[in-house]
Amino acid sequence: MKPAVQLTIGHAFRRMALPLAWYYAVTLVLPLANSAGQAGAVFVRHALVVLVVPPFLIVVASGAREMTRALSELGQRPFRGTPR
Repeated sequence: MKPAVQLTIGHAFRRMALPLAWYYAVTLVLPLANSAGQAGAVFVRHALVVLVVPPFLIVVASGAREMTRALSELGQRPFRGTPR
């Protein structure tokens, strides 16, 4: 992975840290406090989805953003093989 993409992903995770913390608190901690943990496998599947999907989406969105930025920069550079 290129350093620019890693920086973009790292920046996105830092920017999303507080909203993700609140999301995890509401979707995992509150149900556990209300004894949803007794649901067993259903709650474990819910917790896995809640823990895996948001970071995955952040990585995909950051990668797409970096690709779009790189393609737009590529389009702005003059092509050396074009006649004048």
